[in-house]
Amino acid sequence: MQDFRSKTGDSGKAVKKDLPSGPWPVYRHYDIVEEGGGCYVVASTSLFELAANETDGHGHRVRTYRGHDPERDAHPSVPLRDSKLVVDNNYPPLSVPDLVVELANTADNTITPEVVVDWAETYGLLASSREEDVLEQPGPGGQERISGYGCRESVSGFARAAGEVRTCLRTYEALRRKEDWELEKLASEVGPLPADAMRPWEREQGHERAWLFGVLGRMIQTRLHEHCYPQFNIYTRGGYPTGRFVLSWGFHSLLGAIWLQMAWLLEDESSVRFCRLPDCRRVITFELGEPSYEVSRPGRGTYSTRSDRVFCKGRPCKQKYHYRKKVGWYRYA
Repeated sequence: MQDFRSKTGDSGKAVKKDLPSGPWPVYRHYDIVEEGGGCYVVASTSLFELAANETDGHGHRVRTYRGHDPERDAHPSVPLRDSKLVVDNNYPPLSVPDLVVELANTADNTITPEVVVDWAETYGLLASSREEDVLEQPGPGGQERISGYGCRESVSGFARAAGEVRTCLRTYEALRRKEDWELEKLASEVGPLPADAMRPWEREQGHERAWLFGVLGRMIQTRLHEHCYPQFNIYTRGGYPTGRFVLSWGFHSLLGAIWLQMAWLLEDESSVRFCRLPDCRRVITFELGEPSYEVSRPGRGTYSTRSDRVFCKGRPCKQKYHYRKKVGWYRYA
């Protein structure tokens, strides 16, 4: 259980569902490594650091190690690149609502090892598979294992996870457009939905939209069960429990935090901002609103969403909109 306390010691404010339940590391260096025929992105981190490397009285080299927190190798990260500096070794991903949009946009293009490194240097690895998130390194007792620190991921695993997030978000965007769409054409554009969420026997002609909402709900429920868990938090004042508690969510990986954001996005449509271009209508950002809490983590900066963005980033939506408005297109007054 985690303790959350305000900087003023006041824990009397209402708590929203976006209460951060944990940090995520962004390491200083990531390497591309070929292992067993697969390609992996690996963080430069260790469980132990060399304390001494000396010769004993018999001429033998003796190495002495001391314990080392792998997260110490993380660096002051800058989530979204243009936000304020977060001046500790980790950042709270649930407070960066653009993550789900950024990952879907990343999956619009081919996922190469360099793309994974670029993502990891900004947000950290997804850690989409806990079985793959393991490093073996020499230590005082032989080979030591590091797991659960977001330190190793296959490029193919990252691509699969990012593609599934993209499929979910693009399907949601299509469902929120006013224009009609064909299910087969949509599937060819956004990619296949997971078979375990489909339930094709429930699909009825003329009710495809309702059926797809059900598919999205089952898909997100499955991923929450896989990557997240309920977490009970204790509030304290002056280091002592106050008797106040809050039930929130924890996540095993950055991917889990992103699926939590996806669930909140679908739950509260009023918090979603879509691109102003009528035939785009992609999600630009997901506004979590002003947090009603302060987590006592010295030196941490704050994250603020761009409040003035109304068009997609890195796409020609803004230029298209203003050109069409200039020449008098319908619905562009």
